[in-house]
This record gives sequence, C-alpha cells and structure tokens, in this order.
Amino acid sequence: MKKNKEPITCLTAYSKPIAKILDGKVDLILIGDSLGTTIYGMDNTRGVTVEMMKNHGKAVVMNSKFSMTIVDMPYKTYRNKNEALKNAREILAFTKADFIKIETDKKNVNVVKHLTKNRVKVISHIGITPQKFSDFSKIKSVGKKIKDENNLIILAKELENAGSKMIVLECINTDVSRKITSNLSIPTIGIGSSKYCDGQVLVIDDILNLNSISKKPKFIKSYTNIEKNITRAVNTFIREVKNKTYPSKKHSY
Repeated sequence: MKKNKEPITCLTAYSKPIAKILDGKVDLILIGDSLGTTIYGMDNTRGVTVEMMKNHGKAVVMNSKFSMTIVDMPYKTYRNKNEALKNAREILAFTKADFIKIETDKKNVNVVKHLTKNRVKVISHIGITPQKFSDFSKIKSVGKKIKDENNLIILAKELENAGSKMIVLECINTDVSRKITSNLSIPTIGIGSSKYCDGQVLVIDDILNLNSISKKPKFIKSYTNIEKNITRAVNTFIREVKNKTYPSKKHSY
C-alpha cells in the first residue's frame, strides 16, 4: 500500500529494549543475521545459527506490537526446498515474525516459490548478498555492467513472480535500483542502493555509532554517537566508585 506513496522505513533490532524503541516508529523491524558481527563479534555472518535467530527473533517480536517483523534465514539453512521450508517454519513458529528473509540469486528462485506455496511470507535479498562473503572488505557495488544490470532486473521480476512480498536491494547501482523499483509491483527496500527504492534499511548499531573503530561502508550514516555517551557514563561510574561518592545514602538501603 505504501509503494509509490510513502517511503518505507526499516531498522534492525536484536533485543527487547531496542524493539520497544523502534516499535510503531519504523514500518519494519529486521532481526538480521548482522547480529553475528554486531553482537557476537564474528568476522562475517556465516557462523549465525537458527537458534540465535529464533531467540533474538522472539525477544524482538514479543516487544513489537505495531511494526511488522522480519527474521533472516542464516547461512546454509535454505540450500534446497525441503531444508528451507523446515527451517523457515521452525523460525516462524518460535518467533511469530511476519516475514522470513533469504539472500537470493537465480539458483534459489525455486526455494522462494516453494516457501510461498506453503504460505511462508518471503522477502528476497538481491545484489550484494553478505552470506557469500567471508571477508566483508571485498564487498563492492554491483550493476554497473549491462549484463549485470539485465540479470538483476530479470532476477527481481522472477522473485516477484515466485511470490516475494518485498525485495531488499543491497549495494546496487542507482540507475539499476530505479529500474528494478519501477518494474515491480512489490516494494523494494534499499541498503546502499539509492533513494529510488521504495524504502531504506540500516543496521541500528551503525546509525547509533556504537562502534566507531570499525570501517564502515559508504552507505552508512550515523545519526548520533552512542559510543561516546556510554564511555562518558562508564568513566563517571568508575570515578564515583573510586571516590566513594557512589553509592550515596540515596542509593543505599
């Protein structure tokens, strides 16, 4: 309903406090497998398990009454139709999320079709698909060559026809993103793929600047610096404990 009318907003959440802050403000909350790098300190998302997605997914969905929720399918959990359906059903039954998201290419369009036939609501993810990378520093934008452009446009249409409810476009050339978006009747959600998508998604840790040390992709914009605020609070706590000004009588029983 929002396509061509109002831009769609999406941010990640992995816990109750962030879910409660985002709920009703953003249209979509993504429990992303990005939790592998943001929470668990992994080098990439390949070590993320179904159990991780289930537990974080449930915590977020339980605290999301207004925003719709999406859970990522982890690496190597949807390699064929039967595996995908089993794992998708397990994740959705446990979390009660609205959608499953899978990283897609020509090889697994049939997986999307199979999930859709079995009443699983699927969001597809094309362009740069992070699960293919063990080293994120090697990620570059796609769609600059005519052949790549045509393949992406065709893939997006095939995924729509297979039953995808939305398509995430990651690090896709501006002109190609615009063509894909105008060519589809379902929404596109961009990440590093220009303002011409129907909506935008970012990782919550990035917009809050929770880790200023790590090198960030070009498309990331930080809207505050939570890291500085946390550091200031920690330093103040340490100083007060050392000086014995905390706990004061007010904070004691």
